[in-house]
Amino acid sequence: MNCNKKNCFSIVIFLLVSCGGVKFVEEKPGSEYVKLVTTVDQKQCEFKSEVKETVKGYSDKSYSNTERNLIQLGKNAAVEKDGNTIIMSEYRQYRGAQSALFKIYTCK
Repeated sequence: MNCNKKNCFSIVIFLLVSCGGVKFVEEKPGSEYVKLVTTVDQKQCEFKSEVKETVKGYSDKSYSNTERNLIQLGKNAAVEKDGNTIIMSEYRQYRGAQSALFKIYTCK
């Protein structure tokens, strides 16, 4: 393959854009036990904190990876705040990123 400056630059840009959302977030120890739920029983759960997480590199092809990374960030934050349950709210998609607000709870 003959690669002049313009062609090589185009190939590099294409690869960076197409692979942008395929980054994996490290799983903190204990995060595998954090549950993602849609509601909590206020009598059984204590509110700990809220945290906003953002993942850059969104693309339609890698949506599931990007969403998985975002949820993992929420679970990691729960571990840091001594929580075991999270609710994802205020989910937003931007050009090149996704973000969500996670409410962190400790439930019995």
